[in-house]
Amino acid sequence: MVPIPPRSLVQFRRCLALTAFAAGANLSSFAQGVPAPALVGNTPTIIPAHNIQLSPVDSRPFFDVFSWQSFIALNWPAAAGQPGVPEQPSIAKVFQSPPAGSSVVWMTYKTSDDLFSTANQRPLPWDESAKPPAKAPASKPGLPVFARLSKAGSADGLQDVQQALSFPLVDQHRAYVRYEVRYNRPFYEHVRGDDQKQDSWLYLLKNLAPKEPVSLPIPTSGTPGAMMLKASWREMTKADVAGKRFYTIQALVYDPVADTYQEKTMGLVGLHIAQKLARFTEWIWSSFEQVDNVKRGPGASDTTPISFNNGTDKPATDGGFANRPASKQPVPSPRPVQVTRFNPIPTTPAGNSTQELNAKYQAALSGTPWQYYELIITQWPSEPLTFKTMEDGGVYPASCGGAFPANGATNTTMETYLQAPNDAVGAGGNSCMSCHYRAGQADFSWGLMRRAH
Repeated sequence: MVPIPPRSLVQFRRCLALTAFAAGANLSSFAQGVPAPALVGNTPTIIPAHNIQLSPVDSRPFFDVFSWQSFIALNWPAAAGQPGVPEQPSIAKVFQSPPAGSSVVWMTYKTSDDLFSTANQRPLPWDESAKPPAKAPASKPGLPVFARLSKAGSADGLQDVQQALSFPLVDQHRAYVRYEVRYNRPFYEHVRGDDQKQDSWLYLLKNLAPKEPVSLPIPTSGTPGAMMLKASWREMTKADVAGKRFYTIQALVYDPVADTYQEKTMGLVGLHIAQKLARFTEWIWSSFEQVDNVKRGPGASDTTPISFNNGTDKPATDGGFANRPASKQPVPSPRPVQVTRFNPIPTTPAGNSTQELNAKYQAALSGTPWQYYELIITQWPSEPLTFKTMEDGGVYPASCGGAFPANGATNTTMETYLQAPNDAVGAGGNSCMSCHYRAGQADFSWGLMRRAH
């Protein structure tokens, strides 16, 4: 991890503000308050400038704006044949009416399997596409492949059948939720390494271990630094498709029971975004969900399907869930899991809370499927100078750079069974930063920590 220069906290905060202005922050936004939603396809690399004396609660709107603007940029249509590059990022109409057949930017990033499931072979260069799995239909080239029922795991992805350190999630139509992990170009190329320098190939455990702690790229000249994305998807029904409340794709979905792939329409239900910034080398962590995950969201009718809740209070949930699968192994026709939100979406600070900013962004995104998504939480190190790794004797949260909020940063589709503190004991805690703190020597990347081989 890149060390932060030894300066006082006050000096650090002043430097952060000056950095924001130097990078082109809007002076009127700084003077008047929280920036308004903007349809822009360039991923932000700084937090909007704000009063450096604000408390973490009062600073939250600026970090939430960063999360939302990142969400928009990552879901911008990708330029044809240019993975990771947005199509005309300054033209809002491109986002509002995507070109036919286009993918969103983050779906053109490399998957965890692209980077770590190559055995003794080199991962492909960024601009080359991987071949589909041997058992996938040859008539369906280019479709995303969903083989995992977990957002983390070993190099053998087909053996991953549960959420990280937990159990699978089953929707109300008795289908398993699918997960994927993707990395942007700075992350991927840094871990892939230089073709001419074998000791730079960090996907190989023999090279990773001697190089700890790893330091992944930070933004340079407006170019984003390392990014990690974790997504959760569920199979769409006719009612879901008709409602047009999901971002959907066609994908090849692996059935671990039948040992076959089938083409299915999949809808995005959860998205974690982790970004490394120059002044926040412990990353900024943002989590989004589709609004109908656990209750009917804005604009829903009485018949709008709920993905992970039957619309009643039976069975009652404890810690945000009931009917957790008895087995971590996939079974035919599993019982639906009843899910509720244990950690509320923040209602502070008044006037610009996460919930209130969600409404503003949803209005700005009207006419697109993205109006039916909501920011659940932004988590960040509010005092990054105080960071200390576990290997150096650090303890979360005291040594984790003032993680805010320290706990309760969970996504109902990716940490379903770890929403409550008691349930998260032994699993790294119930927040992004508490979990990833234990991977600090790999620059907070569990993918790199667990899947280097």
